Amino acid sequence: MKDNRNLYELLGVRPQATQTEVRTGYRLELEALEAQRATLSAQEFNDRVQLLRVAFTTLNDPISRAGYDADLDAAAKAAAAVPYSGALATTASVSGARADALGLRADALALRADALMARADIAPSGLRGDGLFSDWSPALRRLVSSAVLLLVVLGVVVGVSRCATKSARDQIELREAQERRAAEQAMLQDYYQTYGVRPANRAEMELMEAERRRKENAERQAATENRRVEEEQRRWEEESRRRGEEASRNVQAAMEAAREEQQRLKLEAEQVALEISLTNNDADRKRLQLRLRQLKERMRDE
Repeated sequence: MKDNRNLYELLGVRPQATQTEVRTGYRLELEALEAQRATLSAQEFNDRVQLLRVAFTTLNDPISRAGYDADLDAAAKAAAAVPYSGALATTASVSGARADALGLRADALALRADALMARADIAPSGLRGDGLFSDWSPALRRLVSSAVLLLVVLGVVVGVSRCATKSARDQIELREAQERRAAEQAMLQDYYQTYGVRPANRAEMELMEAERRRKENAERQAATENRRVEEEQRRWEEESRRRGEEASRNVQAAMEAAREEQQRLKLEAEQVALEISLTNNDADRKRLQLRLRQLKERMRDE
């Protein structure tokens, strides 16, 4: 909101106040502002300090104060001459305190320029006769005064430009910070909706995410190890079953071969016994009897 108080009201003094009262009012207002510092933002505090400094430097200089008083009188007469001034009101495009500071600073610098010109034109008679300006013509003095005024105006323009540039840069930095905070809040909300845990900030979320991934990797490695053990167990069981079946087949084959051999030996023994009963030769009988005993021994061994 725009502050419409004049410089006297800013310092809390009367328009007829002496320089001592102006200094006292400036000191008291600074102390009161310092007491409110905790409740103000840094920008607002600095702007109010700048307002007080502009008011003090303007009112503490007799010449700039005289020019300011003349401006106040002219403004009061103009306001009294206009019956309705509300239609002329306009809205400011910058924040109140900052606009007041820049406007008052420009007014104060203009008053100082007027003071410099007055001192150049209204010098004491001693200086006018023997001083630096004694040989200067009125036209030259007016030219020098105009140059001084131009320098002051340039200083005001540069100061306002720097303040505007800094304000724009501050706004950009503030907007970027707000965008970063909004992006972080959206990221934290997504994490909460995904995992059901709400971290306090991005750093905590990154720690929680790292811990979650570590657990996932550990679980994945454990699952892989379990699958490997189960696969080895399955292969071992299949190999054991295959070997058991092969051994069983071998035993059955051996038993079948033994039965066939017993059958063959039995048939051969019966054939030899028949030949013994039919032969009349003693040598052949002894040979056949020996063969029969051998067959019977083999049958017992089988």
